[in-house]
Amino acid sequence: MKTSALSIKIDPKVKHDAQKIADELGFTLSAIINASLKNMVRSKTVSYSLLEPTPLLQNAIKSARADRAKGKSIGPFYSAKDMMKSLLS
Repeated sequence: MKTSALSIKIDPKVKHDAQKIADELGFTLSAIINASLKNMVRSKTVSYSLLEPTPLLQNAIKSARADRAKGKSIGPFYSAKDMMKSLLS
């Protein structure tokens, strides 16, 4: 199999942490990246999983929960038109 080199800039801590996980899983970091790129080519998608919501999302969740506790929650919506009407009012 022919190979090609890929040079990327990456945060050193991210590289170190990724290398550690790859080693624990019994893979090289190169093999993990190669498999990820092959998956992207095959599926024509990129998928990420967030383990922790961003501060902005955390605040939105808190606000929505507070509104719901006060009886201010909106929805459910049975059509996109109803949802848009609620957002624009």
